Amino acid sequence: MFEIRLNAKQCVCCGVCVDVCEPGALAMRPWRSRTIEGPRLTVFGLSSLRNAERAAVPMGSFPYLAAVARCDGCLACVRECPVSVLAVHSSAC
Repeated sequence: MFEIRLNAKQCVCCGVCVDVCEPGALAMRPWRSRTIEGPRLTVFGLSSLRNAERAAVPMGSFPYLAAVARCDGCLACVRECPVSVLAVHSSAC
């Protein structure tokens, strides 16, 4: 079993770690907005009439180990983090 340690003060919440996690162990914590914007992020591009508006997706904040049993300790998330804020450690059973 492994655990993820995150330096949240320096994390830019880009989601790269989640994207490169092949076992699918990482996820982004859902962001709960209490503002008028709500919990979904929409992107509307006006650069071309051929570009359709993207579907709304739930916004995420910090990464976390959503499926502990899936983490194989490969360190792909640590290597690909653009700001080097992740660390993977063996947890005691």
